[in-house]
Amino acid sequence: MAYVKSIIFIIVLLFLITFGVNNNQPALLSYYFNITTGTIPLYGIVYISIIIGIIIGMIVGVSTRITLSRKARRVQRENRELREKIEKLEEERKEEQEEEERIERED
Repeated sequence: MAYVKSIIFIIVLLFLITFGVNNNQPALLSYYFNITTGTIPLYGIVYISIIIGIIIGMIVGVSTRITLSRKARRVQRENRELREKIEKLEEERKEEQEEEERIERED
């Protein structure tokens, strides 16, 4: 499995390098209120956009994991409480059956 990951990593790395070499034309970014940047290579803009997207995705993923872990803890607690109730009811049922058997033997 490590070989497959290494091969995929090398392919992605080669793709990023060739993309950067083929797209090194300077680009000027203009923002609102006439704010502009200096010239940045086109591949730099693309790479920065990808990195920002990855960071946003990670933030959303972390918040989802936190929510799911809280929900899992709550469900586990409910499950434990229900198992305890089942055990208690089974004990009560067993005691009732023993009591009924005792009554039947006395008759």
